[in-house]
Amino acid sequence: MWLRAGLLIASVFLLLLALDAGLARLGVALFLPALGAWHGPLMVAAFFGALIALERAVGLGAGWTYLAPGLMALGGLVLALGGVQAGMALLLLGALVYVAVAGYIYRLQPADFTAAMGLGAVLLFFGDLAWVLGRPFWAALLWAGYLVFIVAGERLELSRFVPKPPVAGRQFAAAALVALLGLLLYPLAPRAFAAVVGLGFALLALWLLRYDVAWVNLRRGGVHRFMGLSLLLGYVWLFLGGLGLILWGLPPGGPVFDAVMHAVYVGFVFSMVFGHAPVIFPAVLRLPLRFHAAAYGPLWLLHLALIVRVVGDLAGLLAWRQWGGGLNALAIVLYFLVTAVVSLGGGLRGARE
Repeated sequence: MWLRAGLLIASVFLLLLALDAGLARLGVALFLPALGAWHGPLMVAAFFGALIALERAVGLGAGWTYLAPGLMALGGLVLALGGVQAGMALLLLGALVYVAVAGYIYRLQPADFTAAMGLGAVLLFFGDLAWVLGRPFWAALLWAGYLVFIVAGERLELSRFVPKPPVAGRQFAAAALVALLGLLLYPLAPRAFAAVVGLGFALLALWLLRYDVAWVNLRRGGVHRFMGLSLLLGYVWLFLGGLGLILWGLPPGGPVFDAVMHAVYVGFVFSMVFGHAPVIFPAVLRLPLRFHAAAYGPLWLLHLALIVRVVGDLAGLLAWRQWGGGLNALAIVLYFLVTAVVSLGGGLRGARE
């Protein structure tokens, strides 16, 4: 219990560091402006790496699997403290252990969805490696692929409960293959293969919009409706992010890069976090599942603020970009506060599901 809780607290602390680093990149850092250079690694390689690996370790119950989130959490903290080389090494090693965990999961349950999530783990490792080797834009794309494949694999598993034609499985595999080829071949022709990645992401988004169980949850009440809405909004952003990659590729920084990447990372990924957190956090901490309608406030703030940010990016309005980014960070912090209060059973009277 204490190990799980400690790693979860460390992951949330890494999230706060990553958010502050993101604000630093916008010129509005609250506490540690020097962290601005490490926004991406802290957010993806450290926070999401540790959090997702922790979820897998809790599900497996095997002691050695906790090594992956432990190494990634430690690597992120060391990086934030200025130990760049040591932090890089720990994050890379943690990702490698997580690849072994994903392989172990596939061996226990060989299936299309565990294969997709296993590929996500491999993309995390290659993203960390690209970052260590000084290829930050390739790393950003590989890390996006990591999160997309992890989420798509999880949703593919749950889509078994939705009637689908036999061709649906082949459609998913084709979309994933397109994205994977673009991600791996990106250095050969960055503009062309970024568009290939975008096509794969857009196709996966359309598949999820068509077959995901979120539509069923949307017709239910309580936490199920909240989860369904979060997921569907996220799929729309994934499609828009993929469309942006098709139209513009992946510029080396600048407002278009910011718009495209945050459509995926904020619009898609954090929608998935919002949608899954009511289940993940109680499962990790072994607490009863609770939900409160107050969670809708941060959800709508997240998406409205992201619209402001993307419009600011594409229209060259720096103030809009800064306000959108700042409000995105606020929405994420507020959501985690609501989730913590409800999950721990204090203050808000949650509707249990």
